[in-house]
Amino acid sequence: MDRSIGRRSFLAAAGGGTAALLGVGSVAGCNSSGGGGQANSAESNTKVTLPEYLPYTGITPDLAATAAGVDAAFRHFPKERPKSVPEKPGNGETVSGMSNIFYAVPPGLDRNSYWSGLNDRLGIDLKLQMVAAADYEQKFATTIAGNDLPDVLQMRPVANLPSLLDKRFMRLDEHLAGDAIKKYPNLANIPTRTWKSAVFNGGIYGVPIPRGAVQLYSFIRQDLFEAAGVSPEPKSLAELTETAKALTDPKSRRWAFGYWMQVRDFLQMMNGSPNGWREEGGRLTHQFETQEYKQGIADLAQLWTAGVMHPDAFSDQLPFKNLFNAGTIAINAIDGYLAWNAYIQAGASNPKFKLGLMPIYTRTGGGLAPWWQGSGGYSITALKQQSDPKKIELILRMLNWLAAPFGTEEYVYRVFGKEGVDHTVSASGDPALTAAGQTNTVLPIRYLADAPAVIYQPGRPQDADVQHAYQTKVLAKAAVNPTVGLFSNTNATKNATIDKAFGNGVKEIVQGRKPIATLDDLVKAWRSGGGDAMRTEYEAQLQNR
Repeated sequence: MDRSIGRRSFLAAAGGGTAALLGVGSVAGCNSSGGGGQANSAESNTKVTLPEYLPYTGITPDLAATAAGVDAAFRHFPKERPKSVPEKPGNGETVSGMSNIFYAVPPGLDRNSYWSGLNDRLGIDLKLQMVAAADYEQKFATTIAGNDLPDVLQMRPVANLPSLLDKRFMRLDEHLAGDAIKKYPNLANIPTRTWKSAVFNGGIYGVPIPRGAVQLYSFIRQDLFEAAGVSPEPKSLAELTETAKALTDPKSRRWAFGYWMQVRDFLQMMNGSPNGWREEGGRLTHQFETQEYKQGIADLAQLWTAGVMHPDAFSDQLPFKNLFNAGTIAINAIDGYLAWNAYIQAGASNPKFKLGLMPIYTRTGGGLAPWWQGSGGYSITALKQQSDPKKIELILRMLNWLAAPFGTEEYVYRVFGKEGVDHTVSASGDPALTAAGQTNTVLPIRYLADAPAVIYQPGRPQDADVQHAYQTKVLAKAAVNPTVGLFSNTNATKNATIDKAFGNGVKEIVQGRKPIATLDDLVKAWRSGGGDAMRTEYEAQLQNR
């Protein structure tokens, strides 16, 4: 139940081909990973025995999860809060870790009763480095370059990642593969497909942070839609354009859309553009190379010309969440699905605020558009190499505690802290963070281990039905990215640069400074700059699966 998802991380996942953060995995044709491990090949990785999936059954949801990936939903917080970990993981040992944080760093251990209470429940002195998400890439690089790795580390997709994992991090098969994971039942509650992101060098090299298949929501200010008298489900580009015009009033400082990349991806789905890549007979075509993508960019240019996008839509500093909360933007076209909670909290002081979700229909109105399904994971947590097997087991017990399922005693403390200090409980049993809790509990332990997400909003039982129905609707027609679970060294080292250059060129086209034909030149530059190399690396793996 994240309070938000960072823009950079989200766009990396949803931007088409930049899904390294959400789908690291195997690369065929690499050299030996070093350190005595197997080559990181498709052949070796497909032979890995993944952890057995043992879903938690101690609590029954109001609306069940589905095979398509729809999350379980709860209208109210469970009254019974079973204990999922019978004993404290540790006995006073110290464990160090590092992960990203999307909020202001919480008070330190000496001033944070939540943190000290967490350590007491873990039986561990958790020393956690919290790094601003925007700075994590650089901090990760300097940490890896140094000789003092923390015990657990939120990984980043970097050059030669398989070799890095083999040389400096633990292979965990003997602890987690197959039924060995039964020793850590909360980790066994993580779906099998999510574990594929932790497979390298013919082994398991981390614990994945699970995320839902839906990955994205298209958020709307439903109160603004109702005030404008327009439908929250425009069923074609023509209807979407008219809806956007009705919502836009520059004199009142209100526009339909905000950040341009979110609108771009909305239109790409509307046009049926691939979810990153499209596979046909083992051959890959990137979304940039398709006619659907070009049409989506042309449609985006028309929306910009129509004046329905915020004037600063092309600024990477646009505070789109704040503008949405303030009613300056009516449609937050694409954002992480876990942001629902943050938007509800932000709108709580506005009696008119009404949050809604908008399905995406095809451009011509032929039905729902294929939904870009997520990889099911956010990142992986790796354990540095240890000579003492007891330390590895201690860390895994800690991660097992942190991955406690929704509604359990451990989950309540991990997310809401101590009752009466960090949260209060309503008459219906729903916990809600206090002001102190909102500050104290942002300790980013959820990026070391987490349980599968569920749909739940404190004090708002109707939200469970709204979100469950929305996920059911959009995931019924999903488009998967065929490269999820694969690792491309070119993607890890060059994609950020060529993707940015491509995006800057698209900005020029959309704003009318360059003709749409310029897109062909941008594609050529993208291909020669690394796109073709990524394709080659991915195709080698697909053909050896």
